[in-house]
Amino acid sequence: MGHARRHTGRPVAPILMAALVAGVLAGCSGAGASPSVGLPTFAATVPTSDPARAPLDPCAALIAPADVAGVLGLDPAQTDVRTVRGVPAPAVGRTEKLDCTYTAEKGRPLFTVRAATYATPEAARQQWQLNAGLENGDRHDITVGTATGVLFVRRGELLLTVVDGPKTLAVQLPDRAVPKGRARENLVTDLAQRALKIDPAAAVGSPVGAPGAAPTPVATGG
Repeated sequence: MGHARRHTGRPVAPILMAALVAGVLAGCSGAGASPSVGLPTFAATVPTSDPARAPLDPCAALIAPADVAGVLGLDPAQTDVRTVRGVPAPAVGRTEKLDCTYTAEKGRPLFTVRAATYATPEAARQQWQLNAGLENGDRHDITVGTATGVLFVRRGELLLTVVDGPKTLAVQLPDRAVPKGRARENLVTDLAQRALKIDPAAAVGSPVGAPGAAPTPVATGG
């Protein structure tokens, strides 16, 4: 009897295990088929904006790199601008500030433009006069269109700083960036006109009443 019990007891465990495994698999299959468990779905990606309508870089809007390439005789594909946005300065009425560095091949710096906007023309002029008083070099008072300007002649570079209503602008031009045969005074004025969107036919070089050395006429360039 004992031998018969041992013989009939051995296959019981595999049968039970098979039944348990089958039950587990059936349970998993049922869970997968349940309508309460849904598969994730993803909506098609839709562009949030049209690249063609993306806002223009503010410095590129000031003076387009392509225009700079044309003026300086450079390759437009390698002429660019680096933009640094400043912060507002309520204490002096400044609402916006831009520092623009125009570059040629391999990032070689050409010249810089600093532009600022103020809450009122009075605030702009006051800050412009303060900043101009801190500059060095031979000073020459000029006008660029309707803008009041001061040209600082330094060794190796020119600095033209102007105020036009609520806006101020400073163009710093190293001599090395001036094309051969081009007058540097004309070039720095040309760049300021482009940034201020002033008609090149407007008078440039009229004496103004800003404090400084005797007004010196500066002819406009093409």
